[in-house]
Amino acid sequence: MKQSYPVLPLRDIVVFPHMIVPLFVGRDKSVAALEAAMAADKEIFLVAQLDPAEDDPGREDLYDTGVTAEVLQMLKLPDGTVRVLVGGKVRGQLQSIDESGAYLTGEVGSVEEASVEG
Repeated sequence: MKQSYPVLPLRDIVVFPHMIVPLFVGRDKSVAALEAAMAADKEIFLVAQLDPAEDDPGREDLYDTGVTAEVLQMLKLPDGTVRVLVGGKVRGQLQSIDESGAYLTGEVGSVEEASVEG
């Protein structure tokens, strides 16, 4: 099952399900993605960048697997950056991405979780 989410590329962190992580966001497209998530259901897709130095990442600059997350708290700082607290929910596979809008939007499919017997 595929679902559409605003996409937030991450430079130097990988978020996993059930992690609660504070992030500082400064890129205009990333701030717009967070604002879109807050205006809708507060869900966003977090995915790591292949090259953290890339300032305007596209599909080819992102890993295939990320995590859907809930925006738990968002605070706009005076310098224009945003501090956000996100909670990872489930892993997802980035199927396609739309780069034409004010922010990246991705079609995300589910990932089968392997069961661990212990």
